[in-house]
Parts: sequence; C-alpha cells; structure tokens
Amino acid sequence: MRPKTGSDAVDAILYAAHRIRTATDGVLREHGLSLSGLKLLKALGEGDRSMRELSQVLHVSPRTVTDLIDGLEGHGLVTRCAHPSDRRVTMIRRSEAGAVETREASIASERVAAAAISDLSAAEQDTLRQLLERVGIPALTP
Repeated sequence: MRPKTGSDAVDAILYAAHRIRTATDGVLREHGLSLSGLKLLKALGEGDRSMRELSQVLHVSPRTVTDLIDGLEGHGLVTRCAHPSDRRVTMIRRSEAGAVETREASIASERVAAAAISDLSAAEQDTLRQLLERVGIPALTP
C-alpha cells in the first residue's frame, strides 16, 4: 500500500524504497540473511570489530547488534573473539563461510538493485541519484 504523508513526492520515495527493500529481503532470505545481516557481514570485511563499533556503523542499538550476531553465529558466519588488549570488549570476526556468503548475497542484492532502476537510462539514474542526495530534513527549529 502506498503511504499517505501529504506529499506525493515523499510518498513515491517511500513506496519505491519499500518495494526495493522487500525484493532485496526476499533474495537475501534465500541466503539466510537480512539486509542488516548483510551490512554487518560487509562491515566485518575490513577486519574484526567490536560490537559497539558495529552498532555505530550500522546505526542500530547494541541490542539489535547482539541479536544479529547471535543469528549469524548460529549459522557459522561470524565468531566472537577476545579483544587483543581489553578483556571487557568482545570482538566479532567474519568466518570464511561468512566471507563466501557475503560475496554470494551481495551479488544477489546487486541484481535486485540493478533491476529496480533498469527502466531508467544512465542519465536518468544519475539525475535521480543527484536529486535523492538533496532530499533530507533540515534542522527543525521551534
């Protein structure tokens, strides 16, 4: 169902984003992942990270990171390990299976993204990107 925010432009943005997200989630489920899980695995491609770092990178609560890690760990895609110098910090490491799954799920996700904009010319895609980069909420003052 198309949202009704009072702005046709905002409704179109939200509806397009919803359709793309739904399609992406569908292909990622085939890999046992969610979009958040894939983002987390990609963040680990740069090396081990603490759960706090992952929370900040993904812009989600620490509890959400814990839930994501629990699920990914259960599928053998990540492991918990000790911080080299701080016993209080738990580090997360992507396993080799996690690296393989990241590559495969990324390819599937990229196919959805390409299909989503395939009816647009290269120039239209560039214009859309430029316009969407300008969309945002300015600081609201009372």
